[in-house]
Amino acid sequence: MRLTNNEITVNNEKTSNHNGEDEIYLSEQAKYEFNFYNDILHSFETYRQYILHHESITEHGRYLALAEINRSHINCKKVLNYVAENKSILSQSLPTKGPLVICGLPRTGTTLLYNLLSCDKNCRAPLFTDMCIDIVPPIARSDSIQQQKRINTILSSIELNKYFTNFRSRLTEVHPAYPIEEDYLILRQATYLFFFTYISNNNEIDSDIWLNNEMEKDYAYDYHEIFLRMLNSVDMPSSH
Repeated sequence: MRLTNNEITVNNEKTSNHNGEDEIYLSEQAKYEFNFYNDILHSFETYRQYILHHESITEHGRYLALAEINRSHINCKKVLNYVAENKSILSQSLPTKGPLVICGLPRTGTTLLYNLLSCDKNCRAPLFTDMCIDIVPPIARSDSIQQQKRINTILSSIELNKYFTNFRSRLTEVHPAYPIEEDYLILRQATYLFFFTYISNNNEIDSDIWLNNEMEKDYAYDYHEIFLRMLNSVDMPSSH
């Protein structure tokens, strides 16, 4: 198995994976509404090029990395297309308080704190399924039938990928899996892919400069706001 540039189709209109499945076009309306998408597109393509040309990545690892990037890119386009088609989402008021931002270094308890705060019935912390599984159209938490369908999708995926059982087990030891997950999963869809640091960090560039460039991805936070507005359109929190 060998991937080349020709096997990843990327332009302003379409993103498809190497086997031609899941083609997603960005609508003209979405292009008009969300100018920041050009920055997202450029960043996704930059990651792809790094992965394709990185000599230390195995062919299997390259496949997995490109598949993950492509999945995030597809979800991004789905969200932007949906919001562009439902423009009333953009004019809805945001909660009177928040969002509440939790900052901290890895392994300092931020995940636990996040999940404890999410128990507040007045808030709406995104579910893992809200951010990763059939995210468009958004569904209310009270819609038990559709919520169960998303859960079944996760279970089916786990069953089909038994090869990664040990990897998932090790990952869970580092970062426990909860129904409510941290919203960095939203930022990933706008190319804030901090777990690709070792791939994209050019050794010729000072690491502090590289990190600063990553943190200045303002468009990722523009996308984050759009995503939360979309979730709020079906499940507005009482306060934050």
